[in-house]
Amino acid sequence: MRSIPAVVLMVASLTVGALSACGDDGPKVEPDAGTDAGTTDAGTDAGTTDAGTDAGTDAGTNTGSKCPASAILCENFENELNGWKIPDEEHNATITIDSTRTRSGSGALHVVTEAGHNEFPLGEEEDPQTIAHLRKDIPTFGTALYARAYVYLNRAAPQDVMGTYFILFSPSDAAFGGIELQGMVNGGFALDDWSGIQGTGWNYQDDLTVTTSPNRWVCIEWGVQRTKAADTKGHAQVWVDGKQAFDFPNVGMRPFSNFAVGYGFVHPHGDSASETWIDDVAVAPERIGCE
Repeated sequence: MRSIPAVVLMVASLTVGALSACGDDGPKVEPDAGTDAGTTDAGTDAGTTDAGTDAGTDAGTNTGSKCPASAILCENFENELNGWKIPDEEHNATITIDSTRTRSGSGALHVVTEAGHNEFPLGEEEDPQTIAHLRKDIPTFGTALYARAYVYLNRAAPQDVMGTYFILFSPSDAAFGGIELQGMVNGGFALDDWSGIQGTGWNYQDDLTVTTSPNRWVCIEWGVQRTKAADTKGHAQVWVDGKQAFDFPNVGMRPFSNFAVGYGFVHPHGDSASETWIDDVAVAPERIGCE
């Protein structure tokens, strides 16, 4: 399912809960139009800075985690929120920075989603989503942007449901839309594309040579590229522990100016409980790599 709610969730006080699709790893999965938008709020003072080649907006903390000199964000969650914003609206999930499980240092992002939420029958539960993210404005996307995070899942995503890790979003009225990286039950990835660019849409990893697994720290990297800053289509790559898992073609491109990180499910089917930790997050105009 396409997560246009994400759009809204994100803009709406940036309920960055704009996420996932319902589907498993097979071709039977149909992306959903996802029109449950919600109320939007101007929410982001979109960075009018340039193309993601500007090294240094909000480099944040860089203790204990390797980031390139060009890093836009470099966060190990040692300084509480450190400029990250939590959406005003809650979606059956909590997001905190604590020491319950860390990869480095004394803090990590900790997301807990509630059990028992189900989008079916449609409309029976007013807000079935179970998702939480932190978000930050970034320099407006140009031709390349890379994100890296270490993620510890206590379980794989439920069958036929996607869990969202990262979101890139443009709140501009003239170029509204976004893309998000999702995890599937089989450890593969999906890319939810609600950019609104004609000929683009939800896609999934069909070669499962490289996948993630729960109950361990996994280094996940996401790269989004286009040839020219004016191009409306490009591609997105994902790596696991330094190995490329997939290259998603035909991805819609917008002047993305907001980045979100967290976890959860926009379209849960009852099996919605999860616990996730995220640490050592970085965003840069060049590939970051794993330690």
